[in-house]
Amino acid sequence: MEGTIDWIKAMWKSGVIGSVIMPLIAVLIGWWLANWRADRKEKRAEKNQRLKLLHMLRHELDTVLKHYDAKGKYYLRNTLTGQIVNNSSLLNVEDHKDLLERLWEYMRGYESLNTAIESIPAMTTPKRKVIFDMSKRWWGDYDLIKYNKLSKHVDDEIEITINDSVKYIIDAARPLLEEVERLLNKMGYK
Repeated sequence: MEGTIDWIKAMWKSGVIGSVIMPLIAVLIGWWLANWRADRKEKRAEKNQRLKLLHMLRHELDTVLKHYDAKGKYYLRNTLTGQIVNNSSLLNVEDHKDLLERLWEYMRGYESLNTAIESIPAMTTPKRKVIFDMSKRWWGDYDLIKYNKLSKHVDDEIEITINDSVKYIIDAARPLLEEVERLLNKMGYK
């Protein structure tokens, strides 16, 4: 032990510690500071990206709700921002569980709407053919007034099917918008 202490004293006096160890410590401190700054910069960039996603989603939800309130009709056939948010790694289930659950419910509404729209021809074509045949006059031409009158029931079915899906979207959009607003307020932005 005494030999080690003598060796350290000798190295100190000769300047080896000051010329080798001190620069090494300075390099380690510089490396730590650079990593710390890079980490802070990355976290700021992630926060800014989350803010952009939340602002885009809020804008889409506002637009969808305003359009529905004004015209009683759906605005989009697919939620583009919802898909972007859903596929983003910046919003995860651990930290944003309520947001993602509400988003998935909102997106299910669009799936329901698209399924309803795609099923309309299969659902109505046989009925329309029967109505068309019932509208035929005995001499061979068709009574369009009678056809339109009989078709009203089919048109009402289509409208009910689409409106049910749109209502599902709107009912899911309102709580999703509230959650987006809550997250933006929590992040200190409006």
